[in-house]
Amino acid sequence: MERHVKRYPCLRAGCIALVALVAWNIQAFAAMAESVPNHLRIVFSSKAFVSVPKEDISVAVQVLTKKVAKKSDISAESRIIENTAEIEKDLKAKKVDLIAVSPEEFIQIRARVPLEPVMVTVDNKSHEVELLLLARKDSGINRVADLKNKTIALPSKTTQFGAVYQVWTETLIMKEGTGSLGAFFSSVMETRNSSQAVMPVFFRKADACVVSSRSFEIASELNPQIARELKVIARIGKLCGGIIAQRGDMPDELKLKIRQALTTLHEDQEGRQMFVLFQLNRLTPFRPEYLWATETLYSEHLSLKLRIARR
Repeated sequence: MERHVKRYPCLRAGCIALVALVAWNIQAFAAMAESVPNHLRIVFSSKAFVSVPKEDISVAVQVLTKKVAKKSDISAESRIIENTAEIEKDLKAKKVDLIAVSPEEFIQIRARVPLEPVMVTVDNKSHEVELLLLARKDSGINRVADLKNKTIALPSKTTQFGAVYQVWTETLIMKEGTGSLGAFFSSVMETRNSSQAVMPVFFRKADACVVSSRSFEIASELNPQIARELKVIARIGKLCGGIIAQRGDMPDELKLKIRQALTTLHEDQEGRQMFVLFQLNRLTPFRPEYLWATETLYSEHLSLKLRIARR
């Protein structure tokens, strides 16, 4: 071999180039391996999911974190955060890889931090959430204007999806020319969740309420008289539920692992039991149109607010 290399300088150069190429590939592969983390840091907003009681979130989060780690073959840790600003801060510092947030939190954070939505939540029927404005059939209330100086029951803004309930209600009354809930309604009764907002109207302790159609269906199944005595004054559909998003600057290999893990979570018995805790059916890959109705609502809300402020 040495004689051939001496006789053919180009062969010698080719061997050197080949060795150099192999060495470069080994270094590149090692660098790539080091760039792909083997530990996933997940943050859950306490308002991430529409139907989960706050006291159950920690249990559900632990189960979901273990499932994602197992399916993606990497270790994972998770935290629950109630402050959107803290989530944003940790994302900017790259202390978080994956977040589960409400749609309004996603819209707010995405404006300042590069985020890639990965999945949205799906309940028993759809990934879409519908909100209803309800009143009693015998109340004489037939439209939003009829609620002027009346009482309303709303889920607290601090509950899951709570901000959207209030944003939609404010949008409805701003169309009537009033800028705030306090100025339009004689009283605003806050409830711990959507399902609890139905009962004050049913028992005539409030004139109207805003609930999810899912909560109304469940309440009506438990007590069919609720559906017989309450009616829909207004509704808004195609809203997005919980969103799972990842940092935009994460390695592609890790992004692929995460997506595959989240997509298949519901396929085994353990995964299905985990989704029971979340009161969900599964997660489904995000599509831009899933967020359109929510973005339109927030845009309309801001536009009306600015118009009233200029008066």
